[in-house]
Amino acid sequence: MTRVPNNTNDSTPITFAHPQNFIVFGEMGVGKSSLINLIAGEQVAKSSSGVQSCNLKSTGYSIRLSDPQLNVNLFDTEGLDSPTMDSASYLDALVKAHELIVSLKHQGGIHGLLFCIKGGRVSRTMQQNYRLFYEFLCQEKVPLALVITNLETEVNMDDWWTRNKDHVEKSGVVPFTQVCITTIKGHQNAYESRYFESRTKVHNMLRVLGSAEPCSVDVSSWFVRMCRLLPGLLLAAKTLGKSHRKMMRMLTKRCKLRKEDAVRLLQRIEL
Repeated sequence: MTRVPNNTNDSTPITFAHPQNFIVFGEMGVGKSSLINLIAGEQVAKSSSGVQSCNLKSTGYSIRLSDPQLNVNLFDTEGLDSPTMDSASYLDALVKAHELIVSLKHQGGIHGLLFCIKGGRVSRTMQQNYRLFYEFLCQEKVPLALVITNLETEVNMDDWWTRNKDHVEKSGVVPFTQVCITTIKGHQNAYESRYFESRTKVHNMLRVLGSAEPCSVDVSSWFVRMCRLLPGLLLAAKTLGKSHRKMMRMLTKRCKLRKEDAVRLLQRIEL
């Protein structure tokens, strides 16, 4: 966990709220690291090189700001970029994402998912990221905030959501809340005012999400059901129990895994 110093020059001791945990996820190159830097107000996260962009390894950042309510732990997951992934790396990514969520359960729970996307059309990989994190791994229990980046050239950044809300929601992505932002100041600070506007928006969003009780995903409620009968997971689908068929259907239909990869995934996950 990288700890970011308190951004204040005031020498008066500050009592911070208990840290709130947020998972930042999205495709490679959408600006997850830039979002974390925007929140921190300084360069703390480096962009992924892309060399190992598909393993969902996470990096934690503990950020304390002058506002005592903004004491956040951000877990930056490397991009799930499915067009470049083989089945083995895809399964590794899912297992690591699952491990992160289990670990956060033991750190007080998850206050929110920050789903980072670039302004544009909804892609298949974007849908897949949403389904894997929100529906599959977090069982639709953790509030999801859609963070739309790369909007510095919009006349009004919030207009992007007005124009695209119906399209996004029809694609199956339905956020708890959303923010339309930029994470850059631009050449000669051309977008500086929008950068600070964006920072305020994101901070306000974190306050709202952090004010609610954290969610603790009950991993045992569905993974244990599958793991109890591991020897039978390689049997023909008709011999599997009803709950196994339901999970296989979620993995293959909703998460777009091949049937054989879904079976292998269920084999590998351990609690």
